[in-house]
Amino acid sequence: MRYSFSVLTATALALLPFVQAAKEVFAHFIVGNAPNYDLSDWQDDIALAQNASIDGFVLNIASQDASNANSLTNAFRAANAANFKLFFSFDYNAQAPWSKNDVTTLINRWANERSYFKPDNTYKPLVSTFEGPGHAEDWHDIKGKTNCLFIPDWSSLGAANAATTASSVADGLFSFDAWPKGPSVMTTEVDESYREALGGRPYMMPVAGWFYTNLPGWNKNWLWKGDELWDTRWQQVIDFQPDFVEILTWNDYGESHYIGPVREKSLGLFQSGNAPLNYAKNIPHDGWRKLLPYYIQQYKQGSKAQPTKTSTTIVTMAPTATSITTVVTTLTTIVTAPASSKTSVPFRVKVVAQENVAVKEEAIVAYYRINPAKACNNGNTTGNDPNYQQVYAPDELLQDNIFITALLAEPADISVSVGGRDLNATFSKKMPQVGGAGIYSGKVLFTNSTGDVVVSVSRTLQNGTTVLIVEARGGPSITTECVGGMVNWNPAVISS
Repeated sequence: MRYSFSVLTATALALLPFVQAAKEVFAHFIVGNAPNYDLSDWQDDIALAQNASIDGFVLNIASQDASNANSLTNAFRAANAANFKLFFSFDYNAQAPWSKNDVTTLINRWANERSYFKPDNTYKPLVSTFEGPGHAEDWHDIKGKTNCLFIPDWSSLGAANAATTASSVADGLFSFDAWPKGPSVMTTEVDESYREALGGRPYMMPVAGWFYTNLPGWNKNWLWKGDELWDTRWQQVIDFQPDFVEILTWNDYGESHYIGPVREKSLGLFQSGNAPLNYAKNIPHDGWRKLLPYYIQQYKQGSKAQPTKTSTTIVTMAPTATSITTVVTTLTTIVTAPASSKTSVPFRVKVVAQENVAVKEEAIVAYYRINPAKACNNGNTTGNDPNYQQVYAPDELLQDNIFITALLAEPADISVSVGGRDLNATFSKKMPQVGGAGIYSGKVLFTNSTGDVVVSVSRTLQNGTTVLIVEARGGPSITTECVGGMVNWNPAVISS
């Protein structure tokens, strides 16, 4: 919920650029891909997510999944111990639609756990869905019996219809529309439509790095354009400033948009989905987590935050709802919520100092497909979903490029080699328009090269000496030998 505050003094404005409710970043976790997880696996995944500044997991759970009970027990046990947040997303498409009694029972069983996420300005347990608009009327009863904050994904309806379905039963909305259509680049057009339709209700914005699926058993064999998507989308998040962010996903290996570790015990879906190749095995995406602390800090501090070499001070307080007194050592400012505010519960205020986001560690991330587009059979994979979109050839949407993103404190030079051959790469995009700290990115074709990929950043010092700053290597080699004779359209991600 957003608040307008009384006029601050000039001194306060200089020191406190904005005051707002806390933002949160979550990763979508497919519980059905973790039936063989033990407690230590949940603990490990949560630790990795926290190291990437992710606040919690959205637990996608399917109806009638026998593994749910054990998985949820371990998930909440691990999250409670780690002060990590969890909330449910009821998947209405995976096996069978959820009954409202089962939904109500699960929410009431787990919502009082210490780790179950309740937004600071409501203190209601947040609940989402993957689709299920045909059961929207159920949620009037469910909300009445659970006091939940309901933010579903009803992307199949579009923003306007989703916002008004079942007498506007949704308290906010999440969109699963995280990928561009055809050869176009990703924009915030869909996000804008949600913001307009919601009229001030909260919006959860999706972020994804890729999409490729080849699971004939489930009638799925297409890809969407993922080139440069991860970094582009995070910049859009920083500019758009949604209420929440949901990363798609932590562990959906079947759709190739995982950012968590590839665990052998979680790859059974390739067999059950009759996949012609296991396109996630030995194809890591861990590198996409490398820059998340920076992106997330930028998002949480606001679109005007600029990268610096100085850390940012954040003071967090939990005052009362209708009369907030904020005391800072160097200044005292009375900040009062308007009398018209409907809230009657405590909420958190973050006071962010004017010093902005620091580049605490220089880093490099690179991703690439291990097979050139023309190396082998394309596996009959289409660009776009043929069920409702114009179809393209896969190589019309994906380029044979190595994509590079670096977080640097100051300008530097990039080098990319494949099989020992230098590809003459350069940074083509720089978020600092004229030098300085921030994100630098570029891409370079690898079509005629095979072998190990090495990406390095170096800088020439004032004395003329060139020093290596960061380097990424150790990922799978680029090769024209394809598993099953088909191009693997899932990229490998490496980082420093």
